[in-house]
Amino acid sequence: MSARRPLPTSAMKPGQVLVKAGLPLVMFTIGASLVVSSAVEGKNRERETFSGQNISKSERQARLEEEREDMLRKMQKAMEVDFDNTKRIERPDEILERRKKEREAKNRWYRRLGRWIQGKDE
Repeated sequence: MSARRPLPTSAMKPGQVLVKAGLPLVMFTIGASLVVSSAVEGKNRERETFSGQNISKSERQARLEEEREDMLRKMQKAMEVDFDNTKRIERPDEILERRKKEREAKNRWYRRLGRWIQGKDE
């Protein structure tokens, strides 16, 4: 039977394992977290710039005042047109009755006769 092989004497010491395996892992983790945080920060900064949230309060307040003045101007322009809100809305049966009277007035015999003589019969 064969004898067991003895363990190599060049086995790594615990301090060397930490340097060879642990240190690269820690450095990779720290580097990845820095890259991700800078990317997220840049994206947030870009979003704020695009949406206009990166302006100062005074600029934002000035913009709001300008929008308010524009709205008031538009409302005053609309108020210049006289709007009668008391005008009665005709009912459907009243509309039909009015149209019937208009047709009867148009088709009176003397008007029909006049159109026939003039050759404008419709």
